[in-house]
Amino acid sequence: MFSISNKHEEFFDYLMTNAENFHRGALIAHEVMEDVSTISMHLKEIVKLEHTSDKTNQEVIFKLSRVFITPIDREDFYKLTCQLEDCIDSLQGALMRTSMYHVTEAPKAAIAMTEQIVTMGEELKKIFSFLKDIDHNEAKLMRHAERLNRLESEVDHIYRQEISRLFSGDETDLLNVIRWKDILGTLEEAADHVETLGNTIKEVTMKYALYVAHHHGRRPGSGL
Repeated sequence: MFSISNKHEEFFDYLMTNAENFHRGALIAHEVMEDVSTISMHLKEIVKLEHTSDKTNQEVIFKLSRVFITPIDREDFYKLTCQLEDCIDSLQGALMRTSMYHVTEAPKAAIAMTEQIVTMGEELKKIFSFLKDIDHNEAKLMRHAERLNRLESEVDHIYRQEISRLFSGDETDLLNVIRWKDILGTLEEAADHVETLGNTIKEVTMKYALYVAHHHGRRPGSGL
């Protein structure tokens, strides 16, 4: 249930930790696409990040089962935690494919896509810092979640253009087509997961606003 007193704020800290892990993972992916020769070093780091995020996820699930009152609905905390992990998993998958396929150079589209995903990571960190004080940040949460939608659309646009180029007949290296169709698809999947997370944030924010309006007749801090 919602609790304006924000008991058990450590749940927000868990979300912020994994948002920071995603942002770091996005930076790693971008660095790899700019210089694929760094893949070996960076792959180890993102695997470690994924394991850390998985551990955080398990801690959240364990604590949710033992806490009676949470700052927001426990099912929403669970959903946000799992969706964040999906975002990180997709980034790891993209880098694992980059290594597995023995890629030596990334197309400009991959660099552009990861640049947008880095920005999405920055937005996620802002969102989870605002979520901790949801009653004063509803408008900010909605605005930044909407920005995630726009960023995902940009990633989609870059992805579609590059896939079209790969299959236009100008690319003579068939293995290269296969490699990048898969890698770019996994990067696009990461952006999709972030957008899904942003939509969940909007749902949680609207649910909170409705709860407060129903139980208190006004929103906290409205002065009405």
